[in-house]
Amino acid sequence: MIGIVVTGIFVCTSKFNQNQTAIAQQPLQQQEQVLASKDISFEIDNVIFSRHMASVNGIQLHYVIGGHGDPIVLIHGWPQTWFEWRHVMPTLAKNYTVIVPDLRGLGDSSKPLTGYDGKTTAEDIHQLVSQLGFKQIFLVGHDVGSQPAYSYAAAHPTEVLKLVIMEYLFPGFTPPPLE
Repeated sequence: MIGIVVTGIFVCTSKFNQNQTAIAQQPLQQQEQVLASKDISFEIDNVIFSRHMASVNGIQLHYVIGGHGDPIVLIHGWPQTWFEWRHVMPTLAKNYTVIVPDLRGLGDSSKPLTGYDGKTTAEDIHQLVSQLGFKQIFLVGHDVGSQPAYSYAAAHPTEVLKLVIMEYLFPGFTPPPLE
C-alpha cells in the first residue's frame, strides 16, 4: 500500500507494510499503543528505515535508523523532529548507517520535566549510540540540536570523527565586528 503525506507544499510517498495498514484502521488510542510498543519499518525514496524506542538516561528516546556503513547521527532543530532530515536520509543511507533521534521533549521521545540542557541531551544521544554498538560516529547538529552535538563532541572527543554545526549561535560567542 502506498500512502501520501502532505506537509506544507512537500509531498512524500511512503510504502507501508500490511501491519501498518492494520494499525491505521484501529482507533487513535490503540494506534498510539501499538506504535509505541513495536518497531515499524518504512521506505523513503526506496530506502528502508525503521522506527525504534531506546531506554537511555532515564527516558524513552525515539529514533529512526537505516542504511549501512559508518554511523552518522543527525540531530534536529526546534521545533522539528527526526522528520526534518527525511530529504537527506536516503542519500546518506547509501554510504552510512543513518541514526536520527527525536530529542527529549520532542516527537515520540519522552517529555520529562527536566534535562533539556546540552550535556543531558548529549548523554541521551551517547547512550543511544553506545546501545547500538557504535564506538565512533559522524555527528551533525542543526539549530538547537547543535548544542547537544557540541556537548557530545566535547565530552567524547575520541568518539566523534567529524562534527557539523548548522544554523546556531552559541551563547557568549559573537563574531568580531565588521570594519
